[in-house]
Amino acid sequence: MSSGEKQYITFKLEEDYGIELTRIKEIIRNQELTVVPETPKFILGILNLRGIAVPVIDLRKLFQLTGKTMDEYAVIIVMEILGRLVGMLVDGVSDMIAIKEENITDPPKFTDRKGTKFIKGMYEKEKKFIMLLDADRLFSADEIEIIDGM
Repeated sequence: MSSGEKQYITFKLEEDYGIELTRIKEIIRNQELTVVPETPKFILGILNLRGIAVPVIDLRKLFQLTGKTMDEYAVIIVMEILGRLVGMLVDGVSDMIAIKEENITDPPKFTDRKGTKFIKGMYEKEKKFIMLLDADRLFSADEIEIIDGM
């Protein structure tokens, strides 16, 4: 990897997304979780990760995407967000790619909707865009408070 490049793990929801490799602690198979009552619909439950309770978020529900049934390719990406471990259920991991900063374009300016504020940039690969996420902006302050309470 040359200077000015960062490595990203890409994953699928309805589209392609990427997150910096340095944020990811591990990728594990989708597994049974402990369901916590009275939590928002995007929180699937708690994962026991070697004795650590890790909240697991359904990124599909968080991004308000239409449903796809989870299959054998679905995985949980465990990452550090604002100093805490959080699991993200995604449809599947695609690739690991190195991206030069100068090849990242600004995200589109739509509205202040939930779905666009945490896209830090776009990377074009094979005539299609990969949306690069800013992990620390995935959740609102209220959502972080709920996750912290778990």
